[in-house]
Amino acid sequence: MVKTRPTLAYLAFAVAILAGLALAVTPASAKKKSKPAEPVVEESAEDMVFAKSFIGKTYDEELPIDGWDDLGGGLVSPAVVSRLRRELKRTGHVIPILVDSRYRLLNYSGLTACTPNESEVEQALGIRINDDARVLERAGRTILEQTRMQAVLITRGSRGMALFVPGEPTVHIPIFGSDEIADVTGAGDTVMATMALALAAGATFELAARLANYAGGLVVMKRGTATVSASELRNAVKREA
Repeated sequence: MVKTRPTLAYLAFAVAILAGLALAVTPASAKKKSKPAEPVVEESAEDMVFAKSFIGKTYDEELPIDGWDDLGGGLVSPAVVSRLRRELKRTGHVIPILVDSRYRLLNYSGLTACTPNESEVEQALGIRINDDARVLERAGRTILEQTRMQAVLITRGSRGMALFVPGEPTVHIPIFGSDEIADVTGAGDTVMATMALALAAGATFELAARLANYAGGLVVMKRGTATVSASELRNAVKREA
């Protein structure tokens, strides 16, 4: 029997890298406290093998999207991501690569986008944003410049989201739904996954961010580690159309 790849794999492939707390985990287990590992700053032979094996797995096993949780354990280091990007480029796979890092946001560079929350941005830059639009603007532009990302989406809890793209005005997106949330477990993962999927399907950064905002607003209204279905997302968009 001849296998066929999903149509999406021909359009684009999104690698969502969640780096910040410890080993490969589910959103629920990410709540467990752990000490972040020492940063990995140099490439190694293992990095090359890991990157190449990931690419081989991706296209041999036809996985159009991957989400990695390396929450500070050192697995998905900046060196590994850099090697992965180069290997993908060398093999002709130009795909979106997104990163979500709790502790090392500024160490990842030249990728498609990052989706830090406001507290992660404050920690990375040593600032306090609060509700100061000018500080937020400087912070977003600084992250863009220092990481050389194509886009930076800062999630701000009840204040919504702010999307920064080089050479374009900042897009401020208000929260979807009520600000009386039930549980924020996995909300950031939901935003990352939705944005990655939207970009893989050909959406612009703004459309991908707005769709991710809908998904995030839906999932925080559910208790525990929850998911958002395609029909829920579709209905949410229709309600605000």
